[in-house]
Amino acid sequence: MHKAMMEYKLKHLSASFSGQWLDIGAGDQPYRKYFSAAGKYLTTNTKRHYSEKDIASLDTLTTYWIEDGKALPVADNSLDGVACFQVLSVIASPENFFKEINRVLKPGGKVVLTTDFLYPVWSSEDTLRHTSFGLKELCKTSGFKKAEVESFGGFGSMMYSLFMRYMRSFPEIWKRKGLIAKAFSAISYIVLLILLPLASIKGMIIYWIERNQKDNTGFTFNLLVTAEKL
Repeated sequence: MHKAMMEYKLKHLSASFSGQWLDIGAGDQPYRKYFSAAGKYLTTNTKRHYSEKDIASLDTLTTYWIEDGKALPVADNSLDGVACFQVLSVIASPENFFKEINRVLKPGGKVVLTTDFLYPVWSSEDTLRHTSFGLKELCKTSGFKKAEVESFGGFGSMMYSLFMRYMRSFPEIWKRKGLIAKAFSAISYIVLLILLPLASIKGMIIYWIERNQKDNTGFTFNLLVTAEKL
């Protein structure tokens, strides 16, 4: 669900990705294809998030290795756009992060950012969730205009995403349970596994129904922010 929704939104935004763009926390560049109109596609990654083996494989895909997204090795007013996908929740000082993005953008430069909302914690560094109101305020106080926040679908998409995350997380959750709880929860999990193909079909239906829903920012697993530098 997350990948399908992300790609659907980026497909509609890709025409605006022109000039020189920086993708903060790009990983192995899963969304690089949507920046084909960009004259230059630059990336950052943070070494502490990867093993030595992963760092070696990502080295050729990473323009800048950084330790903090609030200190980018980029000149003032030098970029046409900044993208940041699923990183904001692990940034301890989001106000400074938005100000740093503003610093490196040219006047009129764009920021495109996505972040978790109603979704389980996935890392020890995952400490923050931001509402649509909070995201707009961050943009406003950091020198951005035309800030818009969209939901990733609505209630159905959120519930399906939570269910699938629970199914993936269950083995680790199960290990922490007591003996009796393990027995009962294992039975429940087996039943859910049997029903998983039906759940997947339901997920596809929900996606087609809700993929154009943008305004349900109170019941969504993810949020998309777009804004321009003043």
